[in-house]
Amino acid sequence: MVHPEPDFGPEEIRSYLKVTGWTPISGGAVAELWRLPGPADEVVLVPMKPGAPDFTKRARILLGDLARVESRDMRTVQDAVATVFNDVTDLQASHPTLSDGSIPLESGYELFVSAKRLRVASAAATIRRQGHFRTFPTRAREQARDVRVGQTRRGSYIVPIISQARAPEDVYSPGQGRIDVGVEETLFDRRVTATMSRALGVLEEMAGADREPTPSEITDLVGEGVSYELCQALSKVVNADAIGTLAVSFNWSRVAAPPLGTPPLVEFNQEAIDVVDRVSAQLKTRIYTSRHLIYGIVTDLSRHPDDETGRVGVQTLIKRRVRTVWMDLRDTDYHAAVHCHDTGVPVRVQGLLTSPPGGQATMVVDDFGPDPSLRATSLDTAADSETPQRRDA
Repeated sequence: MVHPEPDFGPEEIRSYLKVTGWTPISGGAVAELWRLPGPADEVVLVPMKPGAPDFTKRARILLGDLARVESRDMRTVQDAVATVFNDVTDLQASHPTLSDGSIPLESGYELFVSAKRLRVASAAATIRRQGHFRTFPTRAREQARDVRVGQTRRGSYIVPIISQARAPEDVYSPGQGRIDVGVEETLFDRRVTATMSRALGVLEEMAGADREPTPSEITDLVGEGVSYELCQALSKVVNADAIGTLAVSFNWSRVAAPPLGTPPLVEFNQEAIDVVDRVSAQLKTRIYTSRHLIYGIVTDLSRHPDDETGRVGVQTLIKRRVRTVWMDLRDTDYHAAVHCHDTGVPVRVQGLLTSPPGGQATMVVDDFGPDPSLRATSLDTAADSETPQRRDA
């Protein structure tokens, strides 16, 4: 069944058509014609005025045409168009007793609550890598309120979490001198989903190993975004009545490539949760020094020919305010900063952040590189590039 009113607009339609191979051939402010090259040489009409009296009718005709071309039902196509700018994380609870697609109320409640816990823990790890948070950063709690939950679906019992993604053309251009606050807020959603995917992936891998994890291996998990709170969220949902297995699948937006190193699907059953519980206990009792993560663009580069380090300014959001964080980078990282600046690639920097109110923000850097949450990037050419002389900081 198709919704009586389309839950998308012209921007979603045009982006969906573009990523599925269609190209515009004519049109104006009221409607456009798009063509799909091929033996059938298909042409569809795209309504461009959401407030027009016939927009719903034209949108349904368009969905019908796309469903026919793609050999899919209209509801599936409608969902694909409506979520073209979204990453959708499906939490699927399974148990032999869930034969009719329903779930006990208490287990369903635990599934929804755990979905929020997973999201908040992942958002916190996107801001700081820390084994046990005790108190989450405010932005992590707020981010969980921004994401949405879609209609539950049959197939055991599936809860979809919907978060924003961004098209590659919306990410920064080469040499851009200032971050876009709106873009950064949207990119944070994608970064949180990427953190969740990586963290659950390494936990699943550890749980499936044929030996006990060592303390140092558990410590390394923190760097991938695993925390005590994330482990607890997993444990609570899998230990709920009538939930034997939790499968988490990541359906990345079609307009933004999947982040590198993220698994499309992870699964946890009771046996795996036993290992997760042991990891959780160690993360709770050990003391870790937190390391901040900042995301942004390189706006300033300064290095004299004989200097061992280069001075770099990264513009970012700190407590949702635009700040430039200054750092000294050694040769390899400085070359990476030059490459990211010249190609318009956002960066991710980890280290000890000092950000006094009204003062200069600085960071002692542990790790510097292109943001892996957004899309595949390569620094192969950076190593061969000559270090340019830039303006003084």
